[in-house]
Amino acid sequence: MAANTDSLVRSPLLWGPNRLPVPYAAAWSAETAAVRGALTIRPDGTGLAYREETPRDRDRHGVLWARLIEAPGEGRPNYRALHSYRQRHVMFHRLCQVCGGPASRTAEGWLFLVQPPPPAERLANWSEGALSTKPPVCEPCATLALRYCPHLKDPVFVRSRKPRVWGAFGGFFTPADGGRRLVPAPDDGYLPYGHPSANWFLASQLVIELTRCTLTR
Repeated sequence: MAANTDSLVRSPLLWGPNRLPVPYAAAWSAETAAVRGALTIRPDGTGLAYREETPRDRDRHGVLWARLIEAPGEGRPNYRALHSYRQRHVMFHRLCQVCGGPASRTAEGWLFLVQPPPPAERLANWSEGALSTKPPVCEPCATLALRYCPHLKDPVFVRSRKPRVWGAFGGFFTPADGGRRLVPAPDDGYLPYGHPSANWFLASQLVIELTRCTLTR
């Protein structure tokens, strides 16, 4: 049986006069995008690149990731947004999105707070195969999130024994003016790894698929 890791929980950052907890993976107002002027087209014209690209800019699947300044604790927290690097880090390593420590794991799997579909669209096994950009949590931080997060609307606790890296969330770009500039798509969306158009995609969130799920409450 897998051990429950909640005893290793760390304290999240606190903000404001009321000392509200801020999730480790949340973005702050000082953490602005660092893409403008850096994003370009590969010399062979086959996709996106950064003018001075580093190995950290791409994941193991070769997908390019949006750059954000890293300044946690500076400015105001944006509870609706997740920092691209910290989100990917905690998701990939199964860490708690709130405190950054190990996420809760029991014999039933890792713990996720999931927003269920509307009742009219909710099948009996709706959580199985669900896609999520929200990393797991530890139990103490799940309680904190329910108490303080204004954006959670009747979430469901789901444990997944085998959360699988599925792809990324972000936006596509199209070359224009003979390849002299890039035009972003009007809306962001999901990209499964292995997609033929992945070279023209700029990722901002890692997406996992929840499998072998158990609804806990």
